[in-house]
Amino acid sequence: MSDMKTLDCRGLACPQPVLATKAELEAATAAFLVIVDSEASCTNVRRFAESQGARVSVARQGDDHRLTIEPGHVPKAVAEPEVVCPREDAKRKDLVVLVSSEGVGRGDDRLGGILMAAFLDTLGHFEGEVSHVIFVNAGAKLAVEGSPVLDQVRQLEQVGAQVLVCGTCLNFFGIMDKLAVGRVSNMYAIIETLTQAGRIIQP
Repeated sequence: MSDMKTLDCRGLACPQPVLATKAELEAATAAFLVIVDSEASCTNVRRFAESQGARVSVARQGDDHRLTIEPGHVPKAVAEPEVVCPREDAKRKDLVVLVSSEGVGRGDDRLGGILMAAFLDTLGHFEGEVSHVIFVNAGAKLAVEGSPVLDQVRQLEQVGAQVLVCGTCLNFFGIMDKLAVGRVSNMYAIIETLTQAGRIIQP
């Protein structure tokens, strides 16, 4: 039991604990432990894992919910259960920013780069509102080594925004090994994040 893999999802905004559990279940061959610190996350993770054919046992330890998940016990459900995120969480930080290019607007690429730097720099002042910054397509280049706005992207992460970078895009441009800030994401996680957002803006 002491060697059991543990996913510490405490402090992660909904639906991140479910997404972390989904990623682990896709590769898991043995039981693993998920720790969350809210009733809503516990319910979402348990329902999702059970829908994927796993056996789940839950233990309470202080404010923490410890879910032991054993994959492969029963057939998977036809459909995954809906992930329900508390409205109060979305109210606190509900702004998702989708960056799909290296510059802002069309016309002059140099000007577009200057505007993007200003946009990301200013975005850092909205730390109480921004929950996620998602980089897709050419926007993924802004989160890698050598990016002219790497400091601004790092600052966004430091003030609490979750930085998601499209893995397909990094692979397409051959820069997966150069990722310098944020974490590699996939289309499922990106769509899940966008559908849970209260507001979405795109520079």
